[in-house]
Amino acid sequence: MNQEAGKLNEDFLKTFYKLVYLAKIHQFNNPLLTKCIGDFKNVAGRLLEEDDHITFQVSRGNIFIQDEKLLHRREIGKLVNNILQYFEKRDLQGLCIFAAVQEASDEEIIDFGRILNESEQQKDPQNWFVEQLEDRGFIWVENVHEQDMHLTEQDSGAEPLDQEELRKAKAKESYFYALNSIKEVAEKISSQKKAGVRKALRVIQNMVDLVMEDESIVLTISTIRDYDDYTFTHSINVAILSMCLGRRIGISKTSLHRLGICGLFHDLGKLDIPVEIIRLPRKLSKSEFDIVKKHTIYSVAQIIKLQAARSLKSKILLPPFEHHMKYDLSGYPQTPQRKPVSLFGRILTITDVFDAITSSRNYRSTALTQDQALGYMLEHSGTDFDPILLKAFINMLGVYPIGSLLELDTGELALVIEAGKGVNGTRPKVVILAADGQGGYTKDSVVDLDERDEQSGVFRRNIVKSLHPSTHGVQPAEFLI
Repeated sequence: MNQEAGKLNEDFLKTFYKLVYLAKIHQFNNPLLTKCIGDFKNVAGRLLEEDDHITFQVSRGNIFIQDEKLLHRREIGKLVNNILQYFEKRDLQGLCIFAAVQEASDEEIIDFGRILNESEQQKDPQNWFVEQLEDRGFIWVENVHEQDMHLTEQDSGAEPLDQEELRKAKAKESYFYALNSIKEVAEKISSQKKAGVRKALRVIQNMVDLVMEDESIVLTISTIRDYDDYTFTHSINVAILSMCLGRRIGISKTSLHRLGICGLFHDLGKLDIPVEIIRLPRKLSKSEFDIVKKHTIYSVAQIIKLQAARSLKSKILLPPFEHHMKYDLSGYPQTPQRKPVSLFGRILTITDVFDAITSSRNYRSTALTQDQALGYMLEHSGTDFDPILLKAFINMLGVYPIGSLLELDTGELALVIEAGKGVNGTRPKVVILAADGQGGYTKDSVVDLDERDEQSGVFRRNIVKSLHPSTHGVQPAEFLI
């Protein structure tokens, strides 16, 4: 650790400890406390220039900031001892502070300091503290033990994973963590309980990191389809596809977090639609569809009721409201204002439709293949979809997107694992699926459809047609991750 970084970490400790001390003895409007909050945000902001979160942990008499051990210096010895005792009395091992702290109000930060102070008096300090954070909807801070992603380390006896395998494991775990998070929110809403967004925001932040590292792996997990859990898996897939598209067009990391949350919560209003209508095994009548169309307005109402900072909610309300409006405003809900759909709303329109029409539903036995879906959407470019964004989306996915099931002229079945690099991108890299003798398939060899016979120069394999994975009982992600 260089001297400048060490000084910054010490400044963070000083402002943090001063903040919790002043929160104990002063009222909200005290000038010393107000100045301390400003100093805390300033120091945190400097640490957040290099990352989107600050990890602050105590372990065996040492303090770690951003996983770097704080060097022992006599000048800060008393401060270090005070902080170690402070955390020990509260049975806490550390905190994780996210970039959203910059948007937190002074009242929120003071309230955080006070519940941290008060946790010492509780029978179970750690759980009480976590519950208080959840109840107050503080999305910018969490107890380190709330971070349920444990894939940064492996069991000592396990075979070491290479970086690609580690990213695949993280992506898969992130997906199912997101699934649990959105289900938890839905269950609380259905039970008329307060629902927070902290877990959901955390998983979105993890997914954004994965998108920045390896977009193809994140796109692979968006091929997960679950007939029974369609509403929830659809929301996660929309979030993933939206974040990937957002990155492709250069949206900032902070904005990608908001876009991901918009995708995750865009259909929250469907909880207010009678379940018997949602599960009808046929196409909806006009009156039934009129009821379903209200879900975009209901989504806004549900987001408003979430336990979250007002500043965050204000930034994620509009896109879920707009995602069925269509590019030319011919969709729903119809409004008197003819203002263009927002950028995030136009992104959600594309990703929502793509995932919906490639998923089997209870009112239809088959769905479009991914390449068929892109062809359909291209026909409606400029009316339903923003033509520039749709072009970027198609370029991102490729002619045959990852997870496409193909029939080859060799009689083989193949799953696309990498977009085509040949002429017009029509010759992707695939994994051959071999029958397992029990009605299913196993992974065979990986081949590039751009390969040619050395003597004749003819392509070794050609695509006959694309198939929907559900027609062969194939879940692409199971073979690709």
